[in-house]
Amino acid sequence: MATDMDILVVDDEAPIRMLWERFLTRWGYSFALAEHGQQALEKARATHFNLLVTDLTMPVMSGNELIYTLKQEQPGLEVIVTTGHGTIEVAVELMKAGVFDFITKPISFNHAELIIKKCLEQVLARQENIRLRQINRDLEALNEIKEKFIAITNHELRTPVSVLSNIVEILGQELKGHEMEPMIKMVDRSTKQLAEIVGQMHEISRAKSNRLELNMSRFSLKEVCDEVAEEFVLALERRKQGLRCDIPADLQVLADRAMFKRVVRELVQNAIKFTRDGGQITLTAGPADGERIALSVSDTGIGIPLEQQARIFELFYEVGDTLHHHTSKDDFLGGGMGVGLSIVSDIVQAHHGEVSVTSEVGRGSTFKVLFPLRPSATVAVSNVA
Repeated sequence: MATDMDILVVDDEAPIRMLWERFLTRWGYSFALAEHGQQALEKARATHFNLLVTDLTMPVMSGNELIYTLKQEQPGLEVIVTTGHGTIEVAVELMKAGVFDFITKPISFNHAELIIKKCLEQVLARQENIRLRQINRDLEALNEIKEKFIAITNHELRTPVSVLSNIVEILGQELKGHEMEPMIKMVDRSTKQLAEIVGQMHEISRAKSNRLELNMSRFSLKEVCDEVAEEFVLALERRKQGLRCDIPADLQVLADRAMFKRVVRELVQNAIKFTRDGGQITLTAGPADGERIALSVSDTGIGIPLEQQARIFELFYEVGDTLHHHTSKDDFLGGGMGVGLSIVSDIVQAHHGEVSVTSEVGRGSTFKVLFPLRPSATVAVSNVA
């Protein structure tokens, strides 16, 4: 496997090669030296170089032939030509053919240093652009895989799971009191869990294709939050956690009620899972400004590391250690599929709102959701009370 070096210098004059060696060492570059074009060609084929610095008039193989050969084999290789006054015209023609620059002899190494630095900076910038383009291609491929997975889950599993759920329900009714009843209940729980996952995939599929249909109405924000709190009473008691709703009774929001409730439910469930037993969860709300209402869900949980906060709304992303993954709705660090906060983000965006998080490791997190007081012109409004 070829190694990487910065510069390959080719010159048939030994004293000039000695000077190049001295100055390139002083400047801190990795380099190799060659006496003529053929030797340089062999070295360039064995080792990757970012820059070729070559004389033109040399025995065995000229600089011109070396440049044309290597440019065909290694199009990304940058070239600087060192030339005497008699061959400046040739050097200019070579620059038109893609040579980066030329250095006249006798060589001013102060000038040479500036040209080489500029050239290698350009090489590094190009390499970084290539790297970033590859990262973007990889991300696009990953997103395509995610979308295919969501589509397959949504379209291929919804009907079988629905049929299975109906059969299990019938069996549960027929086998009441039978010795198989406990096993049927286990199957029923597992089937419902699977149906919930498929349902989440369906919601994500709709959101990603911009097909979330909003049934807008005006409703009490406190009423919805109280309903969500009621759903988690048993989990909160088991975990010895407190949940307080500090929301004015007359505060109303204009949104899709079912989806808004889903946002609150996901944020509260997330807070329960990432707060230790005995912790506190608080819901607060009020006008954020003249145009929006703010809902905050705060906890005294473990917090989210700063480097992960920008990613928690990504689909399938989990803060917890996936090597020790276990799924639960309300166990401490219970995990999941990493779709809850992504769904929250999609719903909020569909309402033209914003969702954000502030967190400190060991001291808890606060998720803030901003909903417009009035619907955007692009949001279909129906059934407004």
